[in-house]
Amino acid sequence: MSTKKFYNAEQVDVHCLSLSQLSVCTRVEETIIIELVESEVLHPVSDTSSGLLFHPEDLSRLTRADRLMHEFELTPVGLALVFDLLDELRILRQI
Repeated sequence: MSTKKFYNAEQVDVHCLSLSQLSVCTRVEETIIIELVESEVLHPVSDTSSGLLFHPEDLSRLTRADRLMHEFELTPVGLALVFDLLDELRILRQI
């Protein structure tokens, strides 16, 4: 069973993007975005009764994810592994 990560409620602000706004801005279908949330590639700020809300930084992460999926024919699960490795590499470079 997958656990979802959400930011603290204090971090939710007026600059958050809805699922449909994120889809329009990145030209990625909502179903793909939901798959990426379920695979923990994207982490919504909150999951409200009115829908998922995303941080503006998710625009670039989703754009990169979409490009990697198409260029390397990655599944959402494969993409999650790639992003985990990229995040670890970023952390190691900061040490």
